[in-house]
Amino acid sequence: MDNRGLFDDFGAFRTPTTDDFTSVLTHGLVAPDANVLLNLYRYTEQARGDLLRALGAVEDRLWVPHQVLVEFWRNRESTLSDARSSGAQAAEDMAGHAAQAERTLRTWANRVALPEEETDRLRSQLNEVFDDVQEAIVKVGEGEWQNITHDTSTDPVIADLEPALDGRVGAPLSPQDHDKAIAEGMRRVEKRLPPGYMDKTKDGVGAAADYLVWEQILREAGRRRCDVLFVTADVKEDWWRKEQGFNRGPRPELTEELRTRGGGRLFMLTPKRFLEVAAPILEFGLREGSVEDIERVERIGTDDGTYGGWTTDALQELFDRLTYENYEDRVAVIKYAAEKDGVADAKSVYDICHYPEDRSLRGFTKPVTRITGLLRSLGKIPESAVQVLKAEYNAGPGPASGFSVHPLLVPLVNELGDEDES
Repeated sequence: MDNRGLFDDFGAFRTPTTDDFTSVLTHGLVAPDANVLLNLYRYTEQARGDLLRALGAVEDRLWVPHQVLVEFWRNRESTLSDARSSGAQAAEDMAGHAAQAERTLRTWANRVALPEEETDRLRSQLNEVFDDVQEAIVKVGEGEWQNITHDTSTDPVIADLEPALDGRVGAPLSPQDHDKAIAEGMRRVEKRLPPGYMDKTKDGVGAAADYLVWEQILREAGRRRCDVLFVTADVKEDWWRKEQGFNRGPRPELTEELRTRGGGRLFMLTPKRFLEVAAPILEFGLREGSVEDIERVERIGTDDGTYGGWTTDALQELFDRLTYENYEDRVAVIKYAAEKDGVADAKSVYDICHYPEDRSLRGFTKPVTRITGLLRSLGKIPESAVQVLKAEYNAGPGPASGFSVHPLLVPLVNELGDEDES
């Protein structure tokens, strides 16, 4: 009789201990994802230095899948441009907010007949605050960022990465193996098998990129017969086992696949947790503020990487709760808007919901907003999760001209719609 124990077939549910992390950091394989390397362009100079020191402390256990560098070089310049332009965009946006705030103040002052001198005083205070913020944004942009350029010979990130990764990058797959991996990756995307299916909307075979990374890790771990620590800023459900909206560890399917391919246990950490876990084990110091800066970037990445903070399961639960409460018309409008590039005009809403022409659309989004709040309180989505449905108005007062679905959610809504049809 083949008797089994509590964790024999459920290793993914075992919470890693300090001894586990010590073992993988000192004897296993530590593989960073492409987003870890690209995020070096988004960190402060101090945080960037601390993360690079952490990777260096891993020494010969550090190993980078070849596909990770393919993704790094493919996305480096766009990441650099985005990071460099974020300050200019933020300053421009802040100027727009300042003008809007001043208009709002002026409108209110006129309505309540506020004395002109008091209006001027408040406007002066308002502009002073916005000017201070804009100045800070420009100062940061003109600081350390002026040293980072597209020229690899003068880029400090490249200067640090080159020696850190020397001799630690895996070889590419053979053309035949690469084609097989692409085919398998695309099959998994279609069948919603991890990893990579959350990238279904990427062009061409781009959806198979995560599987290429995973296949290369499997091969190297099988060759070394060791545990694996995968460090990634990707927090989507096709990598992580999620419980109550929180990442609890790698997907059980991935844990089992690594074991069957000859590797050991699979561990996964975000860059922030990697720093926190590795520092005491590998005995290197972290400077104050580095972890917080990396967490800030992860928080922004979470919004982008999980469709504005939403997952397939969370969005489906929203739809299920709306339907249970007899608000299936809201679900229909959300799906229609997603099909129409994110916007459903008022006429279409009336048609979809079979409303009479004299019915008001006031409060149409309230059930969606209320259930979204419930999902936040239950931990199904983060506090930063985007609003699913929003009323749109033409210039000036009047009824809603339509309703929009947040752009980050459009592909996820459409994906759910495709599942319903299949």
